[in-house]
Amino acid sequence: MADDTMNSHCRQAPGQRPGYWHQPAPRQKITGWWRPLAMRSLLPILIASLGAPGVRGQTSRPEVTAVFVEEAPRVDGLLDDAVWRDIEPITDFIQIWPDDGALPTERSEVRIAYDRDHLYFAFRFFDGEPELIRAKNLERGGRNDRDDHAYIGLDTYLDRRNAYLFEINALGTQDDATVTDEGITLDSFSWDAVFRSETVIDEEGWTMEVSIPFRQLRFPRGDEVSFGLMLSRMINRKNERVMWPRIGLEFGSVMGAFGALAAVSQYGTLRGLKDIRRGRNIELKPYVIAGHQTLPDNSRDAASGDGFTYDIGADFKYGISSNQTLDLSVNTDFAQVEADNVQINLTRFSLFFPEKREFFLERSGLFEHGSPRFTQTFFSRRIGLDQQMLAGARFTGQVGRVSVGLLNIETGEKMADLLGSASTNNTVVRLRSGVIPRATTGVIYTGLRNPHSRNQAFGVDAQYRFWGASDFTSWYTTVRDSRDGNSAAGHASVRVLNDRYGAEASYSNTGKDYAPALGFVRRLDYKRYAGALQFTPLVEIASLPFIRRFQAQSEYSYITGQDNELQSTSLEASVGVAFNRRDNISLTLERSFERLDRPFRIRGAAIPAEDYSFGSVGLMGQTDSSRRLYGGLGASTGTFYGGDRHDVEASLGFRHSQYLSLEAELTHSILDLPVENGRFDATILNVSVLAAASRKLFATALIQYDNFTRDLQTNIRVNWIHTPGSDLFFVFNTSYHFADDEAMFFDPRSNVMLNDRLGVAKLTYLVLL
Repeated sequence: MADDTMNSHCRQAPGQRPGYWHQPAPRQKITGWWRPLAMRSLLPILIASLGAPGVRGQTSRPEVTAVFVEEAPRVDGLLDDAVWRDIEPITDFIQIWPDDGALPTERSEVRIAYDRDHLYFAFRFFDGEPELIRAKNLERGGRNDRDDHAYIGLDTYLDRRNAYLFEINALGTQDDATVTDEGITLDSFSWDAVFRSETVIDEEGWTMEVSIPFRQLRFPRGDEVSFGLMLSRMINRKNERVMWPRIGLEFGSVMGAFGALAAVSQYGTLRGLKDIRRGRNIELKPYVIAGHQTLPDNSRDAASGDGFTYDIGADFKYGISSNQTLDLSVNTDFAQVEADNVQINLTRFSLFFPEKREFFLERSGLFEHGSPRFTQTFFSRRIGLDQQMLAGARFTGQVGRVSVGLLNIETGEKMADLLGSASTNNTVVRLRSGVIPRATTGVIYTGLRNPHSRNQAFGVDAQYRFWGASDFTSWYTTVRDSRDGNSAAGHASVRVLNDRYGAEASYSNTGKDYAPALGFVRRLDYKRYAGALQFTPLVEIASLPFIRRFQAQSEYSYITGQDNELQSTSLEASVGVAFNRRDNISLTLERSFERLDRPFRIRGAAIPAEDYSFGSVGLMGQTDSSRRLYGGLGASTGTFYGGDRHDVEASLGFRHSQYLSLEAELTHSILDLPVENGRFDATILNVSVLAAASRKLFATALIQYDNFTRDLQTNIRVNWIHTPGSDLFFVFNTSYHFADDEAMFFDPRSNVMLNDRLGVAKLTYLVLL
């Protein structure tokens, strides 16, 4: 659902700090309206505990038994090991998309074996046209969704809430993710497991062997354990996903089952795992880094000017028990992290830059609290924003039925500050527990303490999932800081969703003084009432066989301040068509109102404080990005702060082969506002290149330009996975400034100045103890 911002094409200026909220207004105490909200938050759970229908989920589910083998199969993708011939395969896969519940168009077979140290899978994916199998991604953690691929889902605690996902494409390229409370996002794919996979494409389709070490998993103690199990296959050119067991679209998304992969409550059961070894579960990952930086003459200083630098550090992982893990990091470095995409901000609100650092992304779902990307109690990117991460510790695991997450990180200017008076301590405590099936409650604490200030946030939340993908969600957080401020924020929503209909109602409230030091707050001082409807029926018209789904949705929001005075309203409606091969087109209409109680600036234009009405219409179309050549084009036009605004967005991609892929994106806005300096353009151009020699050696390049800063930025990363879990990175960053106001970066007559040039090499090595 769209948020309450008046413009869906907002961008943030590169110089704006990510996650930075506006300066709080004078303190205003929040009174007891949260008490009835808290009671309403518990109502669905109380009803469910009294036996509301549908809460218990499946009463019976398919089961499969893993076969113990004395001699491990050779993981080469050929399936010629004797062990596989004696194992009965799983064959009863069912379509979830495009024809939910139908038989697959191609046959699939999966066999499962194990020894004391590994869990093995053998896949035979038959295909009547093997020459059409899509297989081009060689980048680990890259876009496997554009290829034929498979998923393995393992609910190792058999709690029907959380799971590990292993994704492998037809070239054997890996990705992996964690599912938290039946939720999955792009950030969930940051988890990196060390496992083996090999594939072979032959005249019958493709085959795959996978070996997952038990030491990479966390599961309960016992002589015999059982896992929840989900298996999925994607036939990309047909846009067909099949699954075992059947998990209907009512548990997933309306566009083809990404959400169904996270429906852990509907997984089947893998039994027969006896006397398996968990290993010592100790991993040490030291690194060494060296680099050289060049700055322009007018920005050199003694502390961080030109010159050669080097450093060392280490990460340490210890499996305290079968279901508890301790991570330690000393002198952590993130030189290899990909660059942020440039954004231009055309609103008065802060925009969101996602977290990309591996240390924070692993098990990040456990620490989530609040409304994602809008009002988050904890936003890890606040840590180390202005300082170096000197040392950190993270504990995650299960204590009985309670999921526990502890995070403690010390930041400062240099390692000498560690635990000294100049350092800053960042602490997060997160607890979540299931009360009944598909219902979860939790608490969170965040704290920041340094010599100058102290800030603490305390939060509670509850979630109840019902009727497939429907849910009730609520949370509440209060903040205390060294100014003796005390403010709160909270949210409650109910969403009813299946593969055809959807409806949502929500209420949000954020106080004037709400400022969690380790959180992200997009907007302060408001009460928001919102509702949304959607209708997404499948289309079966003989004369239009290329159309698969019709989409219509609308959302309305009404926002006041804490004084109940109107601030904003927004109405958005869209209609669209999804075609059989993931192409789509949509038409969007927006109407909104915004009251400014103080002026703000967009580039050089001052927007005066008064009432504004906005209206716009937009058309957007996209083609299937798994094709060799794909793209998208969109345009919108409307009013904007008393003037006019016109937007164009275009993208083009070319998947030349498994060794080279190219993408380019352009956004261009033309603004004509009735104020001084009100006529200007806003342009961003991104070009990305992915080159790969193999699954172990690949490189990415991101080139970006925007006409607000007139900076041309380049980020090149080369990654060699020299051994599983160990990398050698080469990173090269440059930034040039075009001083001429009207010059574009491709104009050779432009006055160009160097902002920064940096080259870094980083070597890591994983040691299993």
